Amino acid sequence: MKLIATLLVVLVCVSAAPRNPFDYSKKRSLTAVMAEVEAKLNNKSPLDAVLNILRDFRDAVNTEQVNHDEIYNIQQTECDSENEFRSRQVQDAQTVLRDSTAALNVCNTSKIRTTNVAEVNQQQYQSAQEHLTTVLNTAETEAQYFKRRGRDYEDALHAIDEAQDILAAIYSGSGSFAEISKVSKSMLQTAFNIKETAKFAPIFYAFAQLAAQEGQLDESALERVAQLLDNLRSNIQEAYDDFASSNAASVAAFNDQKERLGQTIARLEAQSERLQNKLTNLVQCIGTQSAIAQTASGKLQRNQQLWDQAQALCSTFSNEYNYATQARRNELQLVAQLEEMVAERFDQVEDENHKLGTSLSPRNGY
Repeated sequence: MKLIATLLVVLVCVSAAPRNPFDYSKKRSLTAVMAEVEAKLNNKSPLDAVLNILRDFRDAVNTEQVNHDEIYNIQQTECDSENEFRSRQVQDAQTVLRDSTAALNVCNTSKIRTTNVAEVNQQQYQSAQEHLTTVLNTAETEAQYFKRRGRDYEDALHAIDEAQDILAAIYSGSGSFAEISKVSKSMLQTAFNIKETAKFAPIFYAFAQLAAQEGQLDESALERVAQLLDNLRSNIQEAYDDFASSNAASVAAFNDQKERLGQTIARLEAQSERLQNKLTNLVQCIGTQSAIAQTASGKLQRNQQLWDQAQALCSTFSNEYNYATQARRNELQLVAQLEEMVAERFDQVEDENHKLGTSLSPRNGY
């Protein structure tokens, strides 16, 4: 009974050790083994019969350890494979997320800059259009002015020609000074219109003298007036030519300015189209890179979570393996102690039997 009490104390100590779901010792009963050992001892079975019970128990523990080692090795291989796979997936997702985020930032920055350039381009386009409208309106006004002033110069030349014809008729005796008075009014009006009254003043004075000398005129007086008319016509024609040249230069300047403005407007329109196409591409870039970044972020979060779970599970596998292995070591230590105790018990029994046999044997001399 002393041996059984000692075994119970050891059993309690072993049972107090931490247990684990992978502790296969739960499938065995130390209590049953000890009961069987006690029964063998009580029946005075041979030592080998008792030790075989403990050896079978030890073999069962070793077999379970071998099986658990195989399972643990498979788990470790799977853990290493899962860690490698999840690590690669996380790294790939991080790389894609980094690159897509950088591209997204570039597209956003470029879109802001392109939008600002497009606004400036639109303002320049509107300014050029307004300038062109002003130039066209000014050119139209100047064209109307030239037309009107050209007619005035032509009217002035026509009035001079008419005065020359009347003077020639008077010189031939078929004209009258009344016609000179009539054409003088027309010449005076055209002089005001073309702002050349100073050039017409001498001829008006000559006409007044002719009218005062009516009936007493000689050919030399008429010739002098005719010369004044020729000079006046030359002067007015020269002024008309200068005006026409000035208008031609103005028209050329207008055409040049119109062409340059047209080129500027065409350039701004082409640039506006390019900027709009670029903005369209940048909007697509932002949408694409945002989608890529969102997908990569989801992939990163999902794989990081799975990786953390895998690491936790692998850590659990390791802990369970270590706990179960330690439990089996404790069981093996217990079996070894039991074997020693059983062997000692058998030695004690043999000694007791030997002493008992010696004491019961006949004494010498009796």
